[in-house]
Amino acid sequence: MASRSGAAPHSYAIAGGEDGKRRLDLLSDIMRETTLRLLEDAGLRRGDRVLDVGCGGGHVALDMAQIVGSEGHVLGIDFDPHVLELAREDARKAGVGTVEFATADAHGFDGGPFSFIHARFLLSHVSEPERVFDRLKAMLAPGGRIAVEDIDMSGAYCFPADAAQDRYQALYTEAVRRGGGDANLGRRLPAVALAAGLHARWRVFQPVHAAGPEKRLTAVTMDMIRGSLLRYGLAEPGEIDAITERLNAFAEDRSTLVALPRMVQVWGAV
Repeated sequence: MASRSGAAPHSYAIAGGEDGKRRLDLLSDIMRETTLRLLEDAGLRRGDRVLDVGCGGGHVALDMAQIVGSEGHVLGIDFDPHVLELAREDARKAGVGTVEFATADAHGFDGGPFSFIHARFLLSHVSEPERVFDRLKAMLAPGGRIAVEDIDMSGAYCFPADAAQDRYQALYTEAVRRGGGDANLGRRLPAVALAAGLHARWRVFQPVHAAGPEKRLTAVTMDMIRGSLLRYGLAEPGEIDAITERLNAFAEDRSTLVALPRMVQVWGAV
């Protein structure tokens, strides 16, 4: 999913830069409504000092800056300086002055205390999600709140069933595993939060698309993991091209459905 702090750039499965930012724009369109609901349920409020970890293109950070207002502040961190510069440009165009972006890694970042911390699609890409979650929790001020969301790739599907979708899921899952992550982390995300001592609540949902550009996210992601698949020797260029072409054709068929991975949101206070 997005470029993430806590995973070294060479091990992160999805390409970044300008192409990565365009993918993140599409992903943000899909997730914005449900993420805004998460932020509301988790208690984000005016005046909060916020950390957005693995902020990618900065979409959530900009939304949070609007919520916390001039009395608050949002810091977004990510390891991809290119995509962060694009996020800064978006902030400048939007006239949002209470958000800043910094190149940093979740494992080594030392800041806070923050009254609110958010991470979307971060923990599935790191090798020690429990340790990273503990670190995030340690940066919270007393009474601070945390909201995280991540995927369970095993729940993705399409209708009718298609071999290209099955192969994509297998390749994505293995590429993330080779980089030290777990593409199915979402299923145990509540347990990770509870083990860290968070007074946690959670929900599970799944975006399903019959039409529109959002339906192409699977095909776009397949193309964006090309570098990882080649680096790990998981697929040949011809196969990657064929799968991507088939996923695009499937998405253009108005009689089909494409379901993204199950999404798990967890939130609570220390």
